[in-house]
Amino acid sequence: MALPTSSLDLAELHHLGRRLTAAAISAMKNASDLGPTELLVLEHLYTAGPQPVGAIAQRTGFAQSRVSTVVAALHKRGLVELGADPADRRRTVAKIANHARAQAREARNRDAEPTLRQMLPALADTEVDAVIAALKTLNSALSEAPPDTSSGTDPQSSGHPE
Repeated sequence: MALPTSSLDLAELHHLGRRLTAAAISAMKNASDLGPTELLVLEHLYTAGPQPVGAIAQRTGFAQSRVSTVVAALHKRGLVELGADPADRRRTVAKIANHARAQAREARNRDAEPTLRQMLPALADTEVDAVIAALKTLNSALSEAPPDTSSGTDPQSSGHPE
């Protein structure tokens, strides 16, 4: 099956993003006892370091109320520590617990290629390789792009783990 050469409209781009997100969520559910949102919040704390809930929400794109619920659940499980923000003692900062770092590192390093190959059974291996290479290029280019301030979220990850 040849890759289409026609243009991609905005609705198709939106649907593509939703399909990729659904596939990633499904793969995450099968790989951990944590939910996908919990894994993504934990992974964010692993890469970005201690953060107030509002900053986690802004960087992950999840609603602040959802992040608050997830952080509370992760704290209850002992995976996240909570403390006062040294810059503003009224704010609470979430920090990944030391023993949860390995779980977050594993979630961050989980390979998406098997999921993508499963999504594209009709394509030849060389075509799937080209799609994966294009997605890697797109991800790299987007991570170097300036933050998207129009939506109020910044899709870029920040920092690197120790």
